Amino acid sequence: MKSVKGFSLVELMIVIAIIGIIAAIAYPSYVDSVQKSRRADGRAALQEAAARQERFYTEANTYTGDLTRLVTNADGSSSPEGYYDISVALSCDRTVGGTTYYSCFALTATAQGLQSDDSECVTITLNHAGVKGSTPAGGVCW
Repeated sequence: MKSVKGFSLVELMIVIAIIGIIAAIAYPSYVDSVQKSRRADGRAALQEAAARQERFYTEANTYTGDLTRLVTNADGSSSPEGYYDISVALSCDRTVGGTTYYSCFALTATAQGLQSDDSECVTITLNHAGVKGSTPAGGVCW
């Protein structure tokens, strides 16, 4: 009798099941790792905008709410790689001669696109005093 070469259906199903189990474990870890690495985009955008705010303050004696004056990309409202939208809120205002001057700011990076699925860092914040924060609170973003 001639021997048959090949795989049986049972052997093939076992291999497919093993591959499925490995993929089910590996894919969520991969997605988590990608989200963590993309957080650097938001942090870098905040740090760059904060440094530019300080430069602007030394020249104008006020912080600006106009992001186009702070960052190098076209509209200033997104991070370099586009995973976060950047916004600024001004406070600690004083008016002198009809001109309002601001001595406090808070920058916020809000996750966009696929990065918005990152439940550990929905927003990342940085203020004029260098205080770092995130939503939800927990400190894993910085």
